[in-house]
Amino acid sequence: MTVTFRKIFIAATLVWGSSVLSLQAQIIDDSTKAIYGSKTTRVLYEAQIFKGNYASTPIDTSLTNLHSSRHWYYDSSLQQNLGNVGTASQPLFWRMPLTLGTRPGRNAFDIYAVHPEQVEYYDTKSPFTYLNYYQGSLGEQIFRAKHTRNVNARWNVGLGLERIGTKRQIGNPRDYDLVDHYGLQAFTHYYSPNDRYRIMANYAMTTHEQIESGGIRPVTNEPKDSLFDYKSEPVWLTNATSKENRHTLHATQWYKLLGSGLQLYHTLDGLSQETRYADEAIPYNTKEKAGDLVFYPRVILDPNETLDQTLYRQVENTFGVMGTTKYFVYRAYLKRRDGQYQVTSRNLLAASPRTYQEVGQTQNIAENFVGGEAQFKLKNDIYVTTDGELQIGGNDYKLTAQARFKWLTLSQTRTSYSPTLLQRVHYSNHFDWFNSFENTTADQTKAQIEVSAFNNYLRAQAQYTILNNHVYFQDSLSGRQAEPAQTNRTNFLVQASLQHRVHWKFLVLDNTVHYNSINGPKVIRMPEWYWNGKLYAQGPMFKNAITVQAGVESNWHSGYYADAYMPVTQQFYLQNDFKVTQYPVLDLFLNADIKTVNLFLKLSHLNTVTSAWEQGYFTTPIYTANPFSFVFGLRWNFYD
Repeated sequence: MTVTFRKIFIAATLVWGSSVLSLQAQIIDDSTKAIYGSKTTRVLYEAQIFKGNYASTPIDTSLTNLHSSRHWYYDSSLQQNLGNVGTASQPLFWRMPLTLGTRPGRNAFDIYAVHPEQVEYYDTKSPFTYLNYYQGSLGEQIFRAKHTRNVNARWNVGLGLERIGTKRQIGNPRDYDLVDHYGLQAFTHYYSPNDRYRIMANYAMTTHEQIESGGIRPVTNEPKDSLFDYKSEPVWLTNATSKENRHTLHATQWYKLLGSGLQLYHTLDGLSQETRYADEAIPYNTKEKAGDLVFYPRVILDPNETLDQTLYRQVENTFGVMGTTKYFVYRAYLKRRDGQYQVTSRNLLAASPRTYQEVGQTQNIAENFVGGEAQFKLKNDIYVTTDGELQIGGNDYKLTAQARFKWLTLSQTRTSYSPTLLQRVHYSNHFDWFNSFENTTADQTKAQIEVSAFNNYLRAQAQYTILNNHVYFQDSLSGRQAEPAQTNRTNFLVQASLQHRVHWKFLVLDNTVHYNSINGPKVIRMPEWYWNGKLYAQGPMFKNAITVQAGVESNWHSGYYADAYMPVTQQFYLQNDFKVTQYPVLDLFLNADIKTVNLFLKLSHLNTVTSAWEQGYFTTPIYTANPFSFVFGLRWNFYD
């Protein structure tokens, strides 16, 4: 983390701390009845405004999933990671890209960064402060703080801080930092006295640094069962790090020309994403180095050290018209995207004295899009929606039609999207490629059923996707390991999920099952089956002074050849040598709600305590998951 960012983070922390102290001074004595709480602190999202819904909702204070680690981040979908909190990850199941045109392709740390279009905006009757802290016995740590208050009845401002950190469990020296993440967010929401003008805006910056081990380096013919001796297993890399600095600016303004039926709007999006990979001691089997390189496929520029950097910057402006009536919502827009992509690496020119130069590529971006959306709605659960976007002068487009009738939702999507910048152009000390891939096309049919009755909740979803020209990162069989390639064949994907939750008195049983099937070239890897199950008791205790959830949660997936991870490019790629076997993970948890405090205690990966189970499992080839850990956390809201 840079010195500048540390100074900003410390200064912001002091500002936030002083605001907390000032608001604490406002707290009235215990004999006075509190009038502020979760019902007077309201939340509103930008997406609601585009749907014509201006009604705010109370903040979420529920206990459900408080203990679940995948709900601690900005993306709660199932992920494949490197076995520890804050490590590089990718979605466990294939999903369609949402952005057309240029995409950077560096997504390994996305779930730890704020999504600008999903930021919460508040309406508070009193200053609201939020503290969130998780701590595990293996050094896992997440801290978030947020303070927001209304300047007046129509204007709210807020500031957020966060840190994620964890310790190494493999490699030496152990117990040193593995992940170091800092974040700062600022947000505001304002609307005019006559409600004709409204603006929602937010700014966020994050820095995320990960020590790269390359995973465990097994001895020849060493069985997998022996790799769980964390203290003695060597790793491939000992001096490598990945780092990302990300800045986002997002602001949307609306102006009502003729009430809600005719509005003009403008959205500004700014993004700066800088990624660096450095290895100060490229590993070799012998000191002589010649022909004895390990882990990396090759060395191109410098046989001793690697310093690669990419920088992507873009500014996007969207100008549109929209309107909402009782039965109809519409939107039409023009979008302009300008940006630049730079990829460089340090080249060693002379061995003595050492002289370097930066080499690489620069690509400018200028794209235009036109799009729109229309929805005819009879009721909240009966509607028909169509939306689409088309790249002007390009080949990218997306068309979707969706219909919902009470408990049944059907949708059909057709899309064509470009390969990412990383898939097209890369230049580094270990890889270089310049590809001219065709667009990937996908046709997806989706159906969902969602019903609640007699203390039962059921949600079933199935989707069928025809995928052409998929771009992926290759396995070693191709001779171009971890480099992008494109198949000219068709994949047929069947993905389904079923969730059932039942309440019986104070007991809750909640099960979710996922199924995945792929026909065609084996260039997408997912477990065929995935199961998550929770059984817990919940209810009030001590004369309703506390509400608790206490139970057990388990996760299991069938064995599959999971993608391996290449730290140089932060990409997961195909491999056919290491099967991530099926393994159940068992957690025991206790969640509690005590007035304005939610807290949890969890025994994570409890089954490693007994010798009846294997003493670990792999989340990614040669990356082991954390063993048993005791984790506690709290979420504390201040309303005064």
